[in-house]
Parts: sequence; C-alpha cells; structure tokens
Amino acid sequence: MSHSACLNQQSLTMTEALQLMLSEVSAPIQRQYCPLPQLLDRVVAEAVYSPVAMPAFTQSAMDGYALRYEDIKAGAALELVGTVLAGQQAQDPLQAGQAMAVMTGAAIPEGADTVLMQEYCIVAQGKLQPDPQQRYKKGDHIRWVGEDLAAGALLFAVGHRMGALDMAVLAASGLAGAQVYNKLKVAYCSTGDELTEPGQPLKPGHCYDANRYLLQAALKRLDCDTLDLGLVPDDPALLKQAFLQASTEADLLICSGGVSVGQADFTRQVLTELGQVQFWQVAIKPGKPFAFGKLGQCWFFGLPGNPVSAAITFQQLVLPVLQQAAGVVALPPADFYTTAAADFSKKPGRLEFQRARFSEDAEAGFVVPAASQSSAALIELARADTLVVLPAEGSGVKAGEQVLLQPLASCLG
Repeated sequence: MSHSACLNQQSLTMTEALQLMLSEVSAPIQRQYCPLPQLLDRVVAEAVYSPVAMPAFTQSAMDGYALRYEDIKAGAALELVGTVLAGQQAQDPLQAGQAMAVMTGAAIPEGADTVLMQEYCIVAQGKLQPDPQQRYKKGDHIRWVGEDLAAGALLFAVGHRMGALDMAVLAASGLAGAQVYNKLKVAYCSTGDELTEPGQPLKPGHCYDANRYLLQAALKRLDCDTLDLGLVPDDPALLKQAFLQASTEADLLICSGGVSVGQADFTRQVLTELGQVQFWQVAIKPGKPFAFGKLGQCWFFGLPGNPVSAAITFQQLVLPVLQQAAGVVALPPADFYTTAAADFSKKPGRLEFQRARFSEDAEAGFVVPAASQSSAALIELARADTLVVLPAEGSGVKAGEQVLLQPLASCLG
C-alpha cells in the first residue's frame, strides 16, 4: 500500500495495518558472538548444531547391574566382576555369565546389552541371581549413544529466542556460546500535560503515568535495550527534541498519547514535520488511534494514551513488528476456541478485544468476561488472563456459543 493511499484512508483493518508494518520493517542483519552466561532471551542469528551426540556414550539409566540378556534367559547365577561408577569406564569387556554393577550415568561395559534394577536382583557371595518373578526385556534401562540427538543435529534454528532450558541444551552439547542478533534499541515516552510521575503529588485534573512503566517492563522481558525519554508535555518543541533524540539513538520509538484528534494532540503533527506518517487509525477496539511512521532510520509507533488501549495495541500491533525487527521467527498463534460462560456484546464495525478469564471444568473450557470492559478499567486488564476476539462485522456472542480466545502476551503478564 502506498504512502499516499495510507494517508487518505481513514482507518485500516488490523490485518491491513500489520501487513503494511511487517512489509516495511526488516529483520536485523547485525550479529555478534554471545557467551553462554549472557544468552538468555537472545535471538539466534546463525543455526546451532550439536558437535556431540546426546548421550555421548551408552550409559545406565539407573543403579543396577549390566549383563547380557541371553544370560538372563539361561537362568543361572552370574559372576559379579566389578563396579562402574559415573565418570568411569570398564577396562575389560563383559563375558558370558558375568555381570557388573553400574551406577546411574555410568558407561555400559562392552558386551552388555541390558541393565537390571538392583532391587530386582539377589546378590550373595559374589553371585547375582535375577528375580525370576520379574519380566525383563533386552535393552532395559540403557540409554544408547545418540538416542536423544545425533552428532551434527540441529539444536536451534535462526530466529529462535533462547530460554533457560535452551541454555542447558547448549551447555550439554559442549558449546560455550552462539551467534545472536544485536539487541534492538527501543526508545519510549508518554505525552500529555495531564500526566504526573508516580510518587509525586497529584494535581487536580491530572493522572499518573502508567504507560511508560508498562512499556519499560514489556521491553525488558523482550530483552531490548531501552531509552526512556520520560514524560513529554504537550509542547511541539519538546516533542521535536524527544523525537530527534530517538531518531539518532534508537531503532524504534514507542510513544503513547497525542495521536488522537484533540486540540493538544501534537504527536502526529510533529511526526509529519520530522518524518513520515504511514497511517494513524486502525479499526479495532480498544485502540483506534494508532500511528505508524518513520523518523529517519527509526520506526515510530504511536499508541493511544489510555493505558488499556495502549496495552492492547502493543500486543496486537507493536509486538509482532518488534519481534520481526529483533529477528524472532514468529510462533504459530496460541488462539483457541472455547465456550462463553456469559454474553459478550459489541456494536458491529470494529474488531474488538474484550478482557476475560479462562477456566476449566471436567467437561469443557469456559471464558468469563471481566467485570468491566471500559477502556479506563486498567485493573480489569491486569486481572484478566485472556482476550476474547470478536469479529468486526458481528455483534458478539451469546452464553454457550463458541468464542475465540487469545492469551495475553507473556511480556504483559
């Protein structure tokens, strides 16, 4: 969609807005080597392959006795010829009629193909007698070399965000680090004369700024480097100063407030003067006033000032683009259908996201609406765990009907 077409269109659908933004914002190319202790939440920039098999050797899965399965079937007592502890290796192959004690994680002696649990064996005077009441099969309690992962197998593809278990896998494969994309530098600010910093006395007609702390926390969970531009009054000169700083120091700027049509809403005006505006309205509720544009090489996202609308538009419109800009390969949607426990009503015209809580009983899943769907009821969003997605053309769903759920983004929870 062309720049002029976007400006002439009053309101884009969410799909149109996302497609436009994702087509404009490219994935990163700059990368760096990151050592293992600093890898948490970093995004893999070069496919990672295991240099070793997992397990790297055939080992016992528990404390017991390693032997040949054929000797169990013979039924005779076996000669105990030693013990292998974890980290050790038997010096001699196991011969017919012999058994060897092995600890969990110890290497299986050459010639053995089965491990018997120690509680299923009778040991006396250097002899081992398998319990005849138990059933055994060949290969019991052995972890074969490479059964979890072959040497050279792919561990992590490009675009994978590293978690704690991923770091354990990397360490288990003997790798001390990986190539990752450089972190995104994201600037953020709140605009409006009516805003007061938390902890300060609240003047009449003012409200405390919540959006900067929402963005600060979400961006921290997304492992971005951040630049807090603070509270910016409704002053075009001060807005220009903040926007120019972001344009030279950040990859993206997220600004809340000032993108509506009020007399003191200068954000769109300043953005137009300094850069480009692609669009400023999206047909969703809450969150219709939403701007997207560019300041030099810095992408701009203008969120509504209302904290509920800011949170919803961050999840629906900013997060997918931010992840692409960070190099993250998008996961399949976690949306799912369940049964509405009550009516969810709306007016036709806009795609709507309503706050709710999901619960399960023995027969079916149910979703219960929040006590209030007011865009001012921030506490109801904090208490919710899911969003009910109501199509634009409909008027909602009735109790007992199927409804589409979208979990709240983990970076907001």
